[in-house]
Amino acid sequence: LDDERRIPASQPGPGRPARWPRLRALARQPELPLEPWLLGLESGAVAAHSDLLAVLAPRLDGASAARLLAFWIREAGRGTEPAGLLELVGRIRDPLCAALLREQLSAQEPVAISCALLPLLGHQRDPADFPMLRRRVLEPGPSRLRGAALEALAVGLSVWPQVELVEVLELLALDLNPGLAAQAVDLLARLPLGPAALDRLVHRSLEPAVRRRLERRRQGSRAS
Repeated sequence: LDDERRIPASQPGPGRPARWPRLRALARQPELPLEPWLLGLESGAVAAHSDLLAVLAPRLDGASAARLLAFWIREAGRGTEPAGLLELVGRIRDPLCAALLREQLSAQEPVAISCALLPLLGHQRDPADFPMLRRRVLEPGPSRLRGAALEALAVGLSVWPQVELVEVLELLALDLNPGLAAQAVDLLARLPLGPAALDRLVHRSLEPAVRRRLERRRQGSRAS
């Protein structure tokens, strides 16, 4: 039985009655060797189903998470990325994962891949990534790419240099994209330096919907 547990290909497929008991038994193992599973996933011998990934995810360290992240990136380049994998491994904070994300985002990746990876870089919460995220969110480009960079800033909000962050968000609040501008106003309201920045924006030309958002945030700031 121990040998059977160690062979990834022996796991019953989705929908088979034996699958859930087998996965539950795997989850209960105090020590689950990851290498056969990683090799199986990378080679395609094991399908990256979300229930199996959920069992493996708590056992991942930085090196194994980086391997699965690299696997997702390769598959995404072919248009066959496994659903749910990024949500489980992409938020593990580790220098190997951070380095891989930076490497990929410095390359000319397709927009869809960059949009998936940018928020994960924010989850690494490294202040050294702020200049790149600032550039991505402010420079002209596809709205969803800029939105992904803004999401990265949002998930690491407290670690970025606060004065520079406020400057970026104030600029973004003036953007012609009302969705991005409104999100910038929301983020300003969460910062210690945000109330003063919101007051300054009162005197700037804003999209009507953004101005309404600004007034709501200023009222909430005064009430708190």
